[in-house]
Amino acid sequence: MEKLSIRIKVADREYGIKTLPDEEIFLREAGKLIREQIQKYRDLGVKDTQDILAMIALDCLVARLKGDEQTRRLQKMVFDKMTQLDQTITPTLSA
Repeated sequence: MEKLSIRIKVADREYGIKTLPDEEIFLREAGKLIREQIQKYRDLGVKDTQDILAMIALDCLVARLKGDEQTRRLQKMVFDKMTQLDQTITPTLSA
């Protein structure tokens, strides 16, 4: 698959990125979300772009860690339920 050349604006700079066509929408959405977060922090009175980007990076990683933990809990819940069902069904199948 051929890569596309796109430009994404982050803070005060534009970046040229080569991406697969099916990833372009995610890059553009990420750029939009970053711009929105920058505006949120500017509205809160944070002026320094580096400080704003650092806060956005922290926000993103905290959200990622929370999502990873939620995924682990859901996987464990599914595994536990499958184990319970297996323990219920196996004796019936053996009989």
